[in-house]
This record gives sequence, structure tokens and C-alpha cells, in this order.
Amino acid sequence: MPRSQREKDFPIFSPPGSSTKKKTVPKEPSQGEANASVSELADQTTMELILSEVKSLASRMKDMDASIGTRLDTIDVALGDLKASVGSVESSLSLLSSRAADLEKRMEEAEGRISGTEDSLGAHGTSIAAMEKIVEQLQLKIDDLENRGRRKNLKIINLPEKVEGNTPLVDFLQEMLPTLVGLPADHPALEIERAHRALAPAPAPNKPPRSILVRFLRYSHREAVLNAAKKKRDIFHGGSQLRFYPDLSAEVLRRRREFGAVVKELIRRDKYRGFAYPARLRCLHEGRIRFFDTSEAAAAFLDSLK
Repeated sequence: MPRSQREKDFPIFSPPGSSTKKKTVPKEPSQGEANASVSELADQTTMELILSEVKSLASRMKDMDASIGTRLDTIDVALGDLKASVGSVESSLSLLSSRAADLEKRMEEAEGRISGTEDSLGAHGTSIAAMEKIVEQLQLKIDDLENRGRRKNLKIINLPEKVEGNTPLVDFLQEMLPTLVGLPADHPALEIERAHRALAPAPAPNKPPRSILVRFLRYSHREAVLNAAKKKRDIFHGGSQLRFYPDLSAEVLRRRREFGAVVKELIRRDKYRGFAYPARLRCLHEGRIRFFDTSEAAAAFLDSLK
């Protein structure tokens, strides 16, 4: 191949001093280059958006850090208050624990005392029961002694006030009683130690008179007057019907008053025969005297009659 042809086809093999130059012809961008440019613009826009988001996030993070700092300060204050409260609670619990220990000690002492009291209660109960029995016996003895001291006394009910006039009451009764109750003519003269009306203010003219308490020198005289009055029953003086009763203690009278309803029924049936000492009800039934110690027994007897 001739030399000229090779240099034409392969200019690279042209000698260095050759004056032949290659003309630069502008070329239109290819489809690939256009796509690359569009891609670069898109990447640039994306980077700008990312930078904007990063800046916004940094600003938000800064604000969040400030908010968190404020909240942390608030939490620190709250924790400080909570710590103070916990300290106060711990102090209170310590005080309560001390008091609880003191109360527990006192409770143990109280339980010991209660146990000792319960142990001695049985012995005390036995002693009290024995003392109650003794007191009951003493009351019975005292009541018996009181009634023995009243054995010579007679109580006259419904004798008008000032009926004795200027005569001493003792002299008036010594002269009047044998006639009123119908004592035998040969009965010894009554001997009265003293006589007085009930220790109460004088009643108004239209009120019942005070009762009279008469104390005889001898018990036999009182019994004679009382038995004669029971036999005669209707005894009047100055237009008033008199009643005669033995002088008894308040306890015996209380026990006899428990028979009140039964006595009224027995009187209606003409079966009442008074009381035996101290408080035994007597009634006449089918020709014989029956005794009742309680009002319940007497009421049961009346129910059986119905």
C-alpha cells in the first residue's frame, strides 16, 4: 500500500510536523446526554429538598431540645418536691412505727391485766354470790326484827280528825276501843304506851283523815282488840267506818299487795280469810283453810274454780 494512502486513512501515523489539521464540527447532544442532564437537575432539586428538610428538622430538634430542657427542669422540681414529700412520709412512718411499738407494748400490758382480771373474776364471782346470800339472810333478819318490834302496834284507819277533842289521844282510845270493837266486859283495861296520827300534814276537811298508830303495853291486848275487830267487821264512829290492821314493815306490805287482784276476787266469793305472817294468803274453800305463798299460785287456784 502506498504511503500516502495510509497517512490519509490513518492520520495518527502522520509525521509530527505535518500541517494537516482536523476541523472540529459541533455535534448535537445525544439522547443519553439529555437524559443525563435532566437526571442531574432532578438530583440537585432532591438534594436541595433534603437540605431544607434537614434544616427544618434541625430547627425542630433545637426547639424540642429547649422544650425537653424545660420539661426536665420541671421534672427536676417535681422530683425535688416528691423527694421532700417522701422524706416527710418516711419521718411520719418512723413516728408511727414508734407509736405502734408503744401501743403494742401497752396492748400487751393490757392483755396481761385483763388475763389477770379474768382469772380473779371467778373467785370474785363466788365471793359475791356468797355475800349476796349473806345480805339476803341479813335483810330477812332485819325485816323480822322490825316486824317483831311492831308486834304491839295497831293501825286504825279512817278515824276522823280531832274526834278526841281536848282529851289526850291515848286516854280517848283507852276508853273508846273496848266499846267500839266489843271486848268482853271482864277484859282487863287496855294499857296503851302511846298513840299518834301519821306523821304527815293535817289534811283538808274534805280529804281522808290520817291513820292512827297505837302501841300497846302488852302484845295480848293488841291481839284482843284486833281479833274482836275482825269478828265485828263493821265498826263505825262519827259516821266513818273504821278499819284495824297490824303494823307491818314496808317489805311485808309490798309482798301482800302483790295479792291485790286475787284478794278482791276472794272477797267477792266470800273466801278471803286474811294473811298469815309474813305474807301467806289464807282462803276458805270447802270447809278448810288453804294457804298460798305467791300470787301466781292463788290465781291458778281461782282459775281452777272457774
